Amino acid sequence: MSAGMVTTITPRIIIEECGRLGINQKELLDGAGLSYESIQDESGRIPVEKMYVLWNDALRSTKDPMFALHTAEKVPFGAYRVLDYMMAASSSPQEALARSSRSFGLVNNAFILSLHWQRDLAYLELHNPGKPHNLPRPYIEYIFINYLTGLRRVTQFNCKPAEVHFTYDQPSFISEYDRMFGAPIRFRQAANRLVFPRHLMDIRHSRADQELCELLEDYVKRKLQNTARSSNALLEIQRTLAHHLETGKNVTLPFLSRQLAKSDRSLQREIQANGLTFRELLNRARRDHALVLLREQDLPVKEVAIRLNFADPSAFCRAFQRWTGQSPLQYRNRPIE
Repeated sequence: MSAGMVTTITPRIIIEECGRLGINQKELLDGAGLSYESIQDESGRIPVEKMYVLWNDALRSTKDPMFALHTAEKVPFGAYRVLDYMMAASSSPQEALARSSRSFGLVNNAFILSLHWQRDLAYLELHNPGKPHNLPRPYIEYIFINYLTGLRRVTQFNCKPAEVHFTYDQPSFISEYDRMFGAPIRFRQAANRLVFPRHLMDIRHSRADQELCELLEDYVKRKLQNTARSSNALLEIQRTLAHHLETGKNVTLPFLSRQLAKSDRSLQREIQANGLTFRELLNRARRDHALVLLREQDLPVKEVAIRLNFADPSAFCRAFQRWTGQSPLQYRNRPIE
């Protein structure tokens, strides 16, 4: 199952920044399983797993451990369209962040952004549902600097958090944190959060436009409903594919289309709307089923390959190595955790 989707805006920004630094953009895209065309789709989305790969490869290629912070501070107003306009039209930072947290799924439905209060402090927190400590460092930093830069832009005030909390260990390089956040940084905390004092949250925006905010929120609501329908359609496709793969069927796109009573073209559109291809879905299902079958110690690898409709065991072994970084026997003989 997909762990969530993110807008193509972010990978496009990363790729463009890497290009300015002289990094081979095609290699980065290929490494994440993306194409240049796929990230140019203004309303497109990609699986969050591909973003993880892209962030890691960007940090490695640029040799800049603070690449996420440096990229975020260059993002122009309007890059994130409706969320940027909503922040600018809100009457105060408190209202802007509350609206942004409700609308965050428009650009990223893998994570949850929330705003809550404790006494006179506002906490803007970023969570990965079910895995609170499983968020890549660059992704957290990029999102937080984006929001902080946005607040500074619309208030025309150097908004500084009271504190910044990260769940990960303190890196060896922290001077850039001080420059960009301008606040005490605490690591190994319970949540990733920006902590704001009340007086910053109450700053009035000179260009607030309540009517525009209501129009934008209505637009976001409709978009989120469409996204939910698209995600539900993908879940149905994944479940049907997995079921027929487990029964030993050779699952092709035409076969799956017939099972779902859809045309081939309609099914492809639904899959592509979630930033995937049929081949990627099939490989995910094969990988997941392979992991289950390999737990059966008495089942020969050759039989596993046959059940997954590989031409021969060697083809299955090569595929499994790509999926997991291990051979089937290495996976089967791994220590039980």
